Amino acid sequence: MKKFHGKSFDRRGVLKLAALGTGVLATARIPAVFAQDDRVDPESAQAKSLNYVHDAAEAAEHERFKEGSNCANCQLWQGGDAEWGACAIFPGKKVASVGWCTAWVAKN
Repeated sequence: MKKFHGKSFDRRGVLKLAALGTGVLATARIPAVFAQDDRVDPESAQAKSLNYVHDAAEAAEHERFKEGSNCANCQLWQGGDAEWGACAIFPGKKVASVGWCTAWVAKN
């Protein structure tokens, strides 16, 4: 047994401690994995000024809404086939592919 700061540790104890530390670090990262902070908040000032909604069906009554329009078929969409993707209007944030805002421009 080795001594460290007056305490005895054997190989098994060190491995248990290492496993515990790894588990704690992995658990601490879980909230970051599930965080949706990178998604546009429809209640933010910018989103409200552009009438952004996560579901285009909610915008059907808006005077500028065109039937069938959504973020995925907008020129500003940068998300490919993803459910959530980047938009040139909201740098650093993701919008829903089925979302919509007044900045919508049909893809050519």
